[in-house]
Amino acid sequence: MRKILLIGTALATVGFASINSAGAAEPIAIKVGGFSKWWVVGANQNSDYTGALTAAGSSLHAYNTVDIKGDNEIWFQGSTALENGLKVGVFVSLEAGGHTDQTTDPIDHSYAWVEGGFGKLMLGTFKNAAYQLHVQAPDAANNWNDGGMATAGFAVARPAVVEGLNEREGYTGVWQTTSVIADNKAEKISYFTPAFAGLTFGATYVPDASTEDNRGQGTSQAQAYGFGAAYARSVGPVGIKASAGFFQTLLSAGESLNQYTGGTQLSYAGFTLGGSYQLARDQIGRAGSVSTTNFGANGSVANNPVGSAAAAAISKALGVGDGVNYRYDYGGQGYDVGLQYATGPYTVSFAYFHSETRGAKLDAYGLANHDDDTINIYQASGKYAFSPGVDLLASVGYADFRSGLYDLSRNAYKGLLQNDGYYGMTGLSLKF
Repeated sequence: MRKILLIGTALATVGFASINSAGAAEPIAIKVGGFSKWWVVGANQNSDYTGALTAAGSSLHAYNTVDIKGDNEIWFQGSTALENGLKVGVFVSLEAGGHTDQTTDPIDHSYAWVEGGFGKLMLGTFKNAAYQLHVQAPDAANNWNDGGMATAGFAVARPAVVEGLNEREGYTGVWQTTSVIADNKAEKISYFTPAFAGLTFGATYVPDASTEDNRGQGTSQAQAYGFGAAYARSVGPVGIKASAGFFQTLLSAGESLNQYTGGTQLSYAGFTLGGSYQLARDQIGRAGSVSTTNFGANGSVANNPVGSAAAAAISKALGVGDGVNYRYDYGGQGYDVGLQYATGPYTVSFAYFHSETRGAKLDAYGLANHDDDTINIYQASGKYAFSPGVDLLASVGYADFRSGLYDLSRNAYKGLLQNDGYYGMTGLSLKF
């Protein structure tokens, strides 16, 4: 870790020292861009799904069959060339409604960058290098993985007790994706090499992976670092893309979450076949590879990743916990595969996502282990391009979210542990 810090510091020092030693030919001029995407979403969910369990023990079930979902950002970006040949720039993206986490910070990405013969250096809030170089299954409507309505549980709701692939202590991953998103957009430094024979490498260091816009010093030990590699070239009429990545998040309890990713795409005559994989494993100094999470008096503890009071009540009711302690493991794996075809203004695709992750570890109480939590999503998508930057989109599919406790549950709790359903949506995507 110390070597990584020294290398990162040296790169930053060289890069920014070069900036100070040369003036810019022109000052940076900011350009405005971005995108606006709106969906009309319809979903037919399992009638047995009871939503969430409140602290008082009652259930909630209030989901619209039709809803409006959006994802909108305004980009402010600019760059300039220095007299010594280096390029420097800035990028800031503003959340513009339709898809917000209701925090006080409306800024999504914000970073500065320096680029030259040595490669590219980025400093600020953005996705890590393993994420940026990752190759995944294609989707015609760009409505998949961490950019999808269904894979985020915005169409068919994911029960709180069903663990997703990217969840860890202090961060509950909403998106179902093979990408590494555990650090989200915490402040970080990343370096990317120049492309050589189609091959690019990247590295990231994150001082505090649990927060964004953290002005304190040393407030957390949830550091993270990772590496990524990507390969892209054409061999005759065949296009080839491939990626590999590793990311480690050091958790505040002394554990570490290791994530390994890989992906590939092959394209020929309008067809693109692709897929990706992630393996997530924790490393701790105790036998059994599990950690103990205390719920507290009412089951409300910040680092409980499966629904605070709901998880405490369910684990106690099912005889797999005492309502206070709960054994938890961060390990899991997931993959996706998809086929896409594009001709003229039309693009169509079909993709499948699957993940299996460990939830409650019942053997902590001398009981038999349950099955893994599983998520399965099938989706067909289409796009019609009216003109550059103006696309009509559509997706239909089926999603199934199931807790490993489902088969052990009494009837009264089955509605909390599983949900599935069909969905359809159509929308408009504008890029400017």
